Amino acid sequence: MLEFVIEAATKHWGTKAMAFLLALLVFIVTRDEVTRSFTIPLVVVEDPERVLLTEPPATVEVRLRGPWADVNRIASAELGPASLDLREVRPGPMTLDPASVVMPRGVVLDQLLYDPVDLRFEAMVERGFMITAAVSGELDGDHRLVTTRVEPDSWRVRGRESALDEFAGLRTRAIDVSDARGDLDQRVELDAIGVPGIEFTGVASGERPVVRFVAVITPVAGELELEVATGAALRAALLPADHDEMELPASERVVVRGPLTALRELEGLDAAIVPVVEIEPVAKGGAARGAPLPVTLRFEWSEEVPEQTRARLSIVPPLIRLRLAQADR
Repeated sequence: MLEFVIEAATKHWGTKAMAFLLALLVFIVTRDEVTRSFTIPLVVVEDPERVLLTEPPATVEVRLRGPWADVNRIASAELGPASLDLREVRPGPMTLDPASVVMPRGVVLDQLLYDPVDLRFEAMVERGFMITAAVSGELDGDHRLVTTRVEPDSWRVRGRESALDEFAGLRTRAIDVSDARGDLDQRVELDAIGVPGIEFTGVASGERPVVRFVAVITPVAGELELEVATGAALRAALLPADHDEMELPASERVVVRGPLTALRELEGLDAAIVPVVEIEPVAKGGAARGAPLPVTLRFEWSEEVPEQTRARLSIVPPLIRLRLAQADR
């Protein structure tokens, strides 16, 4: 009996080994269907008209069914991600389309498993908001800021309706006016919104609009009282016989008005204002003996005062009319 078993195992062993391999191959190929699970990522396609308020799962589980040989050779990379297109789904329980999962040949999708999620949405809307100029810095004491404006004065933004309901508004970036000595007219960016889910319209993503900023800055006005010497000018204009016994005014007070910056340019000048004497003509037949002599003192700028400074200042009063008593002849 033992000899028979040994002979049966060793006789024609090559043929027998080949038959065994063929039988094993047929078993593998014809084996019953099996199932196998894979974890794949979930890709969410955004909806530009609304925003998803709930968080979908990052991955889903797919259960494949097919012949053992086909199922066993599949790698997760062959499946690709599942897709959730928010442009097509409705609010409520999340439902994934099995067709979004790429199936390798020879297998079918048995189940698509994921955590239940209640999809809730909020509408995306556009609104216009006024722009506030963010002015910083203090002007010097010689200038004041009259007004500012932004052109355009508003800009449209897009975002969740609830976020826009609480949005405070738009501002320019900080504009320092401390060194300004006149009107400003410049282009400035708007400040970042700083609220998630709200973005500017009309510009590329990540960019900020540029607007025109205009500031009207004027010099602060003031006045300076000056005493103008007039005696010498009067004596030079009158005949000695007229002024020898006259009491001529030695000086007159005038007020200079204008911007403080221009008034400061008069400081240190010996004679910023000079008097010009005009003797009014006497009526035909001459003036009666001892009658007052009409004289006009007109106040003009001296050559020490630059023309540009003169244009910014005014003298009050510009002239004075005097009636000087004539000496007896």
